[in-house]
Amino acid sequence: MTTQPPRHASGTKDGGGSKAHAQRESRTPPSNLYELKSMIAKREVVFPGELERVMRAVLDQPEFIAFSTATSIAGKCGVSRTTVVRLASHLGFGKFRDFKNLFREHFKEAANAGR
Repeated sequence: MTTQPPRHASGTKDGGGSKAHAQRESRTPPSNLYELKSMIAKREVVFPGELERVMRAVLDQPEFIAFSTATSIAGKCGVSRTTVVRLASHLGFGKFRDFKNLFREHFKEAANAGR
């Protein structure tokens, strides 16, 4: 009887998953909205499927993401709440709250610059 290596949560023998998954796991999240837009422009990050729909809405109305819940964002975009949370993870954020804070900080800085 031969023994097989254990399978990891990713379903693979080595736990590595796809290359895109590995890149996402090690991605450093953007520190501000300008950096996020730069990452997108340089194609350092791509958004598969419904993540692109949510990201377009986020960029079109950044104030909405800053002050809304994942559930309300999902409703506006026609996706599940899980998809919205997955977007934050896809960008390297540990929590959806951290993703929202990127946008809140953007508006805070803009308000302070206007004083």
